[in-house]
Amino acid sequence: MRYTGRIFSSIAIFLVHLVYIIYYFFRDGKVEPFDLYTYPLLIVYGYLMGKQYDKMKFYSEKDELTGLYNRRFVIKTFEKIASLTERANSKLFLMVIDCDNFKQINDKYGHHKGDLVLIKIAETLTKSTRKSDIVARWGGDEFLIIGHYKDEEGLQTLLKRLDNDLEKLSNQISLDVKVSIGSAIFPDQSQDLEELIKTADRHMYECKEQRKVL
Repeated sequence: MRYTGRIFSSIAIFLVHLVYIIYYFFRDGKVEPFDLYTYPLLIVYGYLMGKQYDKMKFYSEKDELTGLYNRRFVIKTFEKIASLTERANSKLFLMVIDCDNFKQINDKYGHHKGDLVLIKIAETLTKSTRKSDIVARWGGDEFLIIGHYKDEEGLQTLLKRLDNDLEKLSNQISLDVKVSIGSAIFPDQSQDLEELIKTADRHMYECKEQRKVL
């Protein structure tokens, strides 16, 4: 959670009260002790008000369970990211990651264990990607990654790393966790977020079917 609201509110109240004290000092030639004593309290009040703003801002962009970006944030920022990518004559990749057996985990072990699986998947995705990549919980047991696309070799390397790291997750939490991953490229396959997700979804379900055959 960022500290923008807390910093801004505290500084704003500090400056406003400082101007107030200076004004009355020049007008009356003195400063009332009460005005000085309340200074720290006002700054604390500003900090707490700013904290509420930061909390609201955080939950408007982040998923409460996993701490990843949420669907609202992705939809809101994709157009801006896409525009910058086009100007740079570059490309983006979009990945959809789905937990294949999430319903079985919930049914067999309960929702608490299911939540733990989602949290651990989120942590694994964050560790396995770059800081510049957007990692989001799209909904339920589905996750999204958006990042700069360099070439197909780099994308396949990332896919393999994610696949391996998510496979190791089963051993870490002593639970069989299976995932499928699909990808799409902007702007080659589409310039529209919804269409890119549909393409990545299709590839992801193809991955699921291949797993069943194997």
